[in-house]
Amino acid sequence: MGEKKGTFKKWKDKVNEKVTTLSNKTSFAVDRSKIRKQIAAIEEEIKLLKQEIGEIVNLNRNTLFSVSMVNYQLMQIEAKEKAVAMLEQDIEELNERSKAAGAEEEMIVDSTDIIEVTQTYICANCNEFYDESKKFCEECGYKMI
Repeated sequence: MGEKKGTFKKWKDKVNEKVTTLSNKTSFAVDRSKIRKQIAAIEEEIKLLKQEIGEIVNLNRNTLFSVSMVNYQLMQIEAKEKAVAMLEQDIEELNERSKAAGAEEEMIVDSTDIIEVTQTYICANCNEFYDESKKFCEECGYKMI
C-alpha cells in the first residue's frame, strides 16, 4: 500500500510540474504576442509618417516650411523606431526568462504571425504613391515603366 501512495505522489508531482510549465509557456507566449502587436502598430505608424513626408515634400517643394515639417516627421519616426527597439529588447528578455523557467518559445506560426509585405510605387515626376505598378502616372501622366 505504501508503494502505491509513493507512486501516486510521484505521478501527482510530475503532473503539477507539467501544469506549471504549461502555464509559464502560455504566460510568456501571451506577453510576447502583446509586444509583437505593439511593434506592428508602431511600424504601421512609421509607414504612415513616411507617406506623409512624401506628401509634404511634393506639396511644398519650393518652401522652407517643407523642411521643418519633414524634420518634425523624421523626429517622430526616430522616436517610434526607438520604441520598437525597446519592445524587441523586451521580447529578448522574455525569451531569456522563459528559458530560465524551462518554458522556451516554440516556433508556432499562426495567423497573427503572418507579416504582409506590400510594394509601393512612386511616380518619379510628381511623387504620387500607388500600391500597384502603373504604366503611366494617373496624376501627371509621367511614364512609369
